[in-house]
Amino acid sequence: MQADRPVVMPEDEVPFRLAQLLLLLDAVAAQDANGATLERIGYYDFLSANPFLVVPSEGRDASLLRLAGFDPQVLAYASSSQRFTSRRERIQHDLALLVAYGCCRIRNSNGSLTYSITEAGQHLGGQFTATYATSFATAADLVVRQLRKLSDKRLREQTARWLRPDGPVGPAAALMSVLGPGPLLETSWEG
Repeated sequence: MQADRPVVMPEDEVPFRLAQLLLLLDAVAAQDANGATLERIGYYDFLSANPFLVVPSEGRDASLLRLAGFDPQVLAYASSSQRFTSRRERIQHDLALLVAYGCCRIRNSNGSLTYSITEAGQHLGGQFTATYATSFATAADLVVRQLRKLSDKRLREQTARWLRPDGPVGPAAALMSVLGPGPLLETSWEG
């Protein structure tokens, strides 16, 4: 193994992202035949790949996610906000590719552009057999079902809270549960 080879993450590969979007658009179609806006798809996409930002780590939905292979203590949750920004920047390009391939359509719904999966997209997505595809589809179904009820404003506000590293249920909480509390400083910062 060469040490100078760059590390390639699945999210860096266009076919992987397009496959995820097809699975996500299928989950959206199950909840809303009109599809979703670009902004909502950006939130749904990222949060479906990181479902324990949304789903509490206890309960039925958490159990379904664990059975699908997700872990609430993954260290990647600690850097969620940075990954959200870069992933969201690629969504428009990826959706344009799905439209060009005939797997997605764009509609004007009440003055907003919405994206929805086509029959060809559903057929293609139905052919995915990887375990990850099943896992991601499970997470997407849970996340879309929970988030579609929120207004756009409330979705933005709630996502900002989920991406904050502080707090007992923030992404850093998972990191701290693995690493334990940090060392206590002996010195006082006061006068």
